[in-house]
Amino acid sequence: MPDMQNVTVWGRAGQLLLWSGLVAIGARRGGLLGFLAAGYGVERLSALTLGSSFSERLSAMTRAALAERQRFGEGARDLVDEASWESFPASDPPGRGVG
Repeated sequence: MPDMQNVTVWGRAGQLLLWSGLVAIGARRGGLLGFLAAGYGVERLSALTLGSSFSERLSAMTRAALAERQRFGEGARDLVDEASWESFPASDPPGRGVG
């Protein structure tokens, strides 16, 4: 009976060779099909080496950046600033009549 840890190591090594080969073949081929093959190989390699795929990391960073985005501008705003922006039309003084 083979040792399960060795099977895992050999399986990972085989995947590393497979996805690296796909990247190399895609880069060598060129064109749209080569670009897609290389991109898929990079995606699978990132999942193998980093533990999560490149697209998962990119989407997580995008969600985090959108969550941090301020509603009014890019500066530091607090509740008072936001309330003043929301009530802006009501904070104008009444117009003076001509005369």
